[in-house]
Amino acid sequence: MDLEKHQQLMDRLTENYNDYQANLLMKDRQELIDDAAKIAGTADVFHCLTERQYTEQELTYLLQFQNPLEVVADRWTNEEFLLDALDAVVRDIVDKEADLTLFPLAADAPEKKPDGLRKFLNVDLERVLPQIMAQKTAFYQTDLNYALADMRRGAATDDPAKRNFMVIFRESGVECLNERDMMIAGTRSYNTCQFYHRQTREPVLAYSIELLGDGSKGLRGNMYQQDQHEIAKYTERAASPYTDITITFSSGREVRIPEKEWFDSISDLKYQYGEVTDTRNEAEDESRVQSALQREHDRREDMPRGYIGPHLQKLEESRIQTEADRLASKLMSLTEPNTQDKTHFTEKISVYFLPLASQQDMNRLYEKVSDQVKQPLYIARTEGENSGMSFFMRREEPAQERKPSIKAQLAAKSVPGNKPVQKSKEREVR
Repeated sequence: MDLEKHQQLMDRLTENYNDYQANLLMKDRQELIDDAAKIAGTADVFHCLTERQYTEQELTYLLQFQNPLEVVADRWTNEEFLLDALDAVVRDIVDKEADLTLFPLAADAPEKKPDGLRKFLNVDLERVLPQIMAQKTAFYQTDLNYALADMRRGAATDDPAKRNFMVIFRESGVECLNERDMMIAGTRSYNTCQFYHRQTREPVLAYSIELLGDGSKGLRGNMYQQDQHEIAKYTERAASPYTDITITFSSGREVRIPEKEWFDSISDLKYQYGEVTDTRNEAEDESRVQSALQREHDRREDMPRGYIGPHLQKLEESRIQTEADRLASKLMSLTEPNTQDKTHFTEKISVYFLPLASQQDMNRLYEKVSDQVKQPLYIARTEGENSGMSFFMRREEPAQERKPSIKAQLAAKSVPGNKPVQKSKEREVR
């Protein structure tokens, strides 16, 4: 048996089964009940396929498919074989080769491109998160203090629901979302996650965070880069509806009420049981929430490891390059001088770039813009409505080569060493 091909098949079967389970998260309860036998059968087929021995022919054939689990499970379920007949089913599938035109082939699958996202393990969150913010968030930086406070409280508990977050750095502020609540449709964390996917085009920096330790030796955790759009699409598919809130009071009493009754009931409940010490959002189907979280954690575990130092350098370079590209594009697109005296072309530096920029950053920005526009530039402060710092450009047209005069052309045709014949000033006597 070819061990390399065997491992390829095991990896593909595992990927197929993980995708199958993820798709189940999008089904409602009735669909799951109706498909219970098929779901259980697919699980049985998966376990049997990962435990059996294969011939070289079987490995080669099954690896031709994008989803070999579906190929075998479909035949096995449709013909209602017992599990002990699975070996015979596999041999029959391989011998007949009838499924090559019925299921997607691996050769036709689009090539998977690495997304460049990395995980950063056991980082000092109180040191690293401010450094990330310094590359993105120009205003409302104190938001990060609230996020760190939430994490410190979470680190002191054993509740996984309070130890996992997603932090979003934007140009004006920092969001700290509870990861479990992101899987409950209608909570603040879920709605915020969807907002940055659907209602704004602002590029943000997003990281999932798993806290480590109890916080007594500092706030440490694993960080995972996130694509804001991909995580939002996943939570939208996987989330269970928001139904209730469980409230814990200072008296020790726990009360669960419908989330729609929160504002009408909370005053009376405080009067009865004391101040609120904790709240927990509840989903219609908690098992669906936990399955979605587990699937997301499994995906993150497979991410390649990165190192925070080079990552911070990359963020800094990207911040400067992005602003340089924007400025150069704006300046080169202008067709007429737009200063008040109509002598220069100008474009204002972003108000989100300046608060984060050191003098060295400004020097690098100037060099990058200059390399692109290839025209005389300078940076100056502007007043009035457009007060701030701006780039000014004077566009110089390339000098045109002057055509030599007729006299110069005639002189150039003279033969060296021969004097040109001069006409006599005297009239010829005949």
